[in-house]
Amino acid sequence: MPLFDNIPRVAMQVSRDVVVASIQVDLDDEVLNRFREDLLGRVHETGSRAVILDVSGVDTMDCDEFAALRSIISMITIMGSQSVLVGLQPGVVSALIEMDVDVAGLQTAIDLDAAFELIQMTPAVEPEAEADGLPEVDSDVGQVEIAEAGEAAIPDAGRLFGDES
Repeated sequence: MPLFDNIPRVAMQVSRDVVVASIQVDLDDEVLNRFREDLLGRVHETGSRAVILDVSGVDTMDCDEFAALRSIISMITIMGSQSVLVGLQPGVVSALIEMDVDVAGLQTAIDLDAAFELIQMTPAVEPEAEADGLPEVDSDVGQVEIAEAGEAAIPDAGRLFGDES
């Protein structure tokens, strides 16, 4: 018998290269463990650039459950994806703050539309342009920069740039 057979699943779908996980079940250790395994597997399988954790269906959350979600968010970040926590109920927010949980560094949004906007505003991490030995391209102006090379590194540089002297 598989490990998570009798444990409710969190619904997940991929939209616009983003995994959207909609938590509509009561959180407990077993649900959180299954959710962690399912979500990390989905992020790995799809290579999604971001994850939206929709907790609008969660009416109560204790500090241990919140800590487990924070841990999952950290794992997602280590995998290279951005995370946004969405739909926290006012009572949940109030209780978490009264319990003095650590909310530093969390990306949150009021609803799914705001989460997608937040993800679009965050620039994707680009790999190092010079890692393959090619010069760096300045994406703002579409020009190639030759950093610290000077004309001596390019034979006949004067001729290339119209300077025949």
